[in-house]
Amino acid sequence: MGGAMLESMMQAFPQHQFLLVEKDEAKRQRLHERTGCLTHESLDACLLDADQVWLAVKPQVAPLLFDDLAPNLRPEQVLVSVMAGVTLQTLGQGLNHDRLIRVMPNTPFLVGEGMSAFYANPIVSTEEREQVQQLLSVCGKCLEVSSETAIDAATAVSGSGPAYVFYLAEHMITAAEQLGFSPDDAHLLVKQTLRGAALLWEAQTVDAGTLRRQVTSPGGTTEAAVEHFEAFQVGAHLQKGLLQAYRRAQELAGSPQSSKSTKTE
Repeated sequence: MGGAMLESMMQAFPQHQFLLVEKDEAKRQRLHERTGCLTHESLDACLLDADQVWLAVKPQVAPLLFDDLAPNLRPEQVLVSVMAGVTLQTLGQGLNHDRLIRVMPNTPFLVGEGMSAFYANPIVSTEEREQVQQLLSVCGKCLEVSSETAIDAATAVSGSGPAYVFYLAEHMITAAEQLGFSPDDAHLLVKQTLRGAALLWEAQTVDAGTLRRQVTSPGGTTEAAVEHFEAFQVGAHLQKGLLQAYRRAQELAGSPQSSKSTKTE
């Protein structure tokens, strides 16, 4: 994810100077070859010249980096975290730093069609927030939210959202194969149907419910499927699933035990 974001940002803002810090030599070399950006192998004084520092590592790794990162941050620098479940409070305490922004991206960032939500500490200026939004927007769409709690909600909706779409796709493909299509043909039918539906929705000014009703003729095939879904409360269960994801995001963000355990892994 971090590499994909770096590539998109460098293409959109070639006049900016980016420095990649990556201890894994193979990853560092690969990204250097693909982007041409400056690289460094460790967290040290090289960070002091940066206006912004982006932290794009697995959440489990974060506590291990704090001791190395904290001494190499200036108070006026903005630190942007794209780690799921790591709160601004955890970052602030671990880094002794308060100019913080938390971002929740999703995997379509890999193809420049991501959806991200971000929340900034009040101390971060409007200009600094706009700079971060500008950088995130080259990887897709970006939404600034008014509370950190909304980041947990975005985790449930857009962060995990691609998995829900792929879950639907899996079952549509299985049904298509049961109806006699080959695996390749079933994948083509479902993949293009989902892609076309998303593009149609984007091109229209009406909501999803209206578009769904436009396809659902009385007594027709679509109505037969939708009535079956409704009979088994598929829609209600989908909504409950997102609420479960939200609750889990809150648990992960608020559990000190999970943070402590990662330090010993």
